[in-house]
Amino acid sequence: MYVIEKIIKLYLNITKKKQKIITADFDDNYILEDIVTCKHNFMPIDSTGETLACSKCGFVKSKKSLDKK
Repeated sequence: MYVIEKIIKLYLNITKKKQKIITADFDDNYILEDIVTCKHNFMPIDSTGETLACSKCGFVKSKKSLDKK
C-alpha cells in the first residue's frame, strides 16, 4: 500500500498544473479608474488588523502604508 500511495502522490504532483496569477494590466483601465476615483473606506480583513481593504472597491493596503490624516 505504501508504494502505491507514493506512486499516486508522485503522479498527482507531476500532472498538477500551476494556476496563473492574474494581475491588473494597463489595458484594464476600468479597474484602475475605479481604484483611483473611489473614496476609500478601509476596514481590516484579518484578525491582526494589519491588512486593510476598501469596502467599496476592494483595494488592499497594509496598515503601515496607510496615510494618517
